[in-house]
Amino acid sequence: MTISSPPRFHPAAFVALAMLPAMLAGCQQDSRTGSHEAGSAPMVRPVRTVRVEPVSFQLSRSVTGIIEARADADLGFRIAGKLVERTVDVGARVKAGDILARLDGQDQRNALQSARAMLASAKAEQLQASNEEERKRSLLANGNTTRVEYDAALLAKRTADARVVAAEASRQAASDQLGYTELKADRDGVVTETGAEPGQVLEAGAMVVRVARPEEREAVFNIAEAGLQAAPRDPVVEVALVGDDSVTARGRVREVSPQADPVTRTHTVRITLENPPDALRLGATVTGRLVRQPEPVIELPQSAIYETSGQSVVWVVDPKEQIVRPRAVTVRPKEEPAGAGKNDGEDDGSPVIVSSGLSPGDIVLTAGVRSVSEGQRVRLDQPTETAAP
Repeated sequence: MTISSPPRFHPAAFVALAMLPAMLAGCQQDSRTGSHEAGSAPMVRPVRTVRVEPVSFQLSRSVTGIIEARADADLGFRIAGKLVERTVDVGARVKAGDILARLDGQDQRNALQSARAMLASAKAEQLQASNEEERKRSLLANGNTTRVEYDAALLAKRTADARVVAAEASRQAASDQLGYTELKADRDGVVTETGAEPGQVLEAGAMVVRVARPEEREAVFNIAEAGLQAAPRDPVVEVALVGDDSVTARGRVREVSPQADPVTRTHTVRITLENPPDALRLGATVTGRLVRQPEPVIELPQSAIYETSGQSVVWVVDPKEQIVRPRAVTVRPKEEPAGAGKNDGEDDGSPVIVSSGLSPGDIVLTAGVRSVSEGQRVRLDQPTETAAP
């Protein structure tokens, strides 16, 4: 029987076996250390920002507009018909009650004549029924007729009375229709526009003349949408006649259209003039400028503002450290247009006016304001825009 000798281990194998536990422990420690470092790495969030730049009300520079009447009305007939006469032209001064135009009223005159005939017939029947009821009442008192016959006579009288009332209403309606063939001025004023000529067949309500009150004049301007909300609270505007700077008048902003024109992106601003001279006639071209220059203000998108504990806050980016910090700001309350409903919490797209808390050049987050925390690092992937357009 052959006996094999036991295997012989190389000395280097003993050294490797001895170092194996230490190597495994080091690997585990390196693994834990690496995972710890990876977990502690700060998250860098890409953000969108704007750079703060103050803006001023657009009327701080001279703008061009026209003189219009504060109140005017488009006058038209209340019925349809053929226009046979228009007694006024553009520029004519009219008084309340003056006849401005006439329609062909032959059909209305025929209807009135028919209504009058029906009224006369109804009154004749009423008289006959009334006399019959009176006779039946006397006979009933003497016992010479029955109660049934008297009731029939009384019913005929009441029916005749109702027919007279209906015929009178029809006559009045026909008379009104004839009166509607004449268009009369309902106020003193001046004709600023005509909309129909004799011979035209008009629908009810179609504009025939436009009458304005020249004593109540306003300057109307179309102002660029950018910076409009930065207007002062009660601006005083000086209006001057184009071609003659000596003809001037002062006024205050009465109305700013809440919605911009979809084509020109401008807002209509109406300036009520105080004691305007006669030279500032309706339709005159004028220039306007602010008498007192307003202080510049800061506009931000609504998405840049959030509320916390009743305070308006924005996130400001430190351009060197690339981190964000909160900053409390003061926001000018919005003035709702007359008759507009309140939509609390809704972003209507209009900018927010920040009156204090920010400085020119500050970089402010405009998106994701509720998904960042103080001291968080950010990355400006998008180019920084300017708050003022």
